[in-house]
Amino acid sequence: MPFLSPLRAVAASALALAVATTTGVVLAETPAPSYAVPAQVDAAALAVLEAEQRQALITSRAQEREELAASVQQLAQQRTAALAETGSKIDATEKAVQERLAAEKAEAERLAEEARKAEEARKAEEARKAEEAKKAQAAKKAAATPKGGTRAQNKELGRQLALQLYGWGGDQFRCYDNIIMRESLWDQYADNPNSSAYGIPQALPGKRMASEGADWRTNPATQIKWGLKYVKERYGTPCRAWSFKRANGWY
Repeated sequence: MPFLSPLRAVAASALALAVATTTGVVLAETPAPSYAVPAQVDAAALAVLEAEQRQALITSRAQEREELAASVQQLAQQRTAALAETGSKIDATEKAVQERLAAEKAEAERLAEEARKAEEARKAEEARKAEEAKKAQAAKKAAATPKGGTRAQNKELGRQLALQLYGWGGDQFRCYDNIIMRESLWDQYADNPNSSAYGIPQALPGKRMASEGADWRTNPATQIKWGLKYVKERYGTPCRAWSFKRANGWY
């Protein structure tokens, strides 16, 4: 068989080498036969190798892509978590600011309310003091003014009221005294039997004096005030009223 020929040649070479070594004979070196690998075998093996390399490369790149995707996902999760944490901090800060503003507004409103109440209290206190001063002044004035009662007291009361209310003193009061002495003699109960004239000024009718006070029947001050006002409005001064009375018998 052709396949055994090379084996025989190899065996013959090995035997010759052994004999030469034993006998000391140097034999010329016989090159070992080379056997060429068919080209079809090399191409197939190369194709397999290339396929394996491509597959390994594909696998490696797929793994790299998976690792990259995992890394990107992890970074995205970290970024999302960081943003969420930042958002929470912003929300917390904004909430704190809103609470602070609300607290400051409430404090400002409280202070404004306190200031308003303090101002009201101050005004009320001023009004109270003014009222007390007014009452004290009225009491002082009342104490300084005779209450009247007797004819002499009523005349003195008329003198002071004429001076206080209209500035009539001296001759003007003498004129008024002349009128009253002929009308009622300064008697607050003077009642004309021939008419409804009544009181110190002999108002006709007497109830006209109610414009100065409900106590017109008994209070000489009320009667005198009405009488002085009547003279002022009708004649201007007591002396003009006295001149008219002298000429006409009434005023």
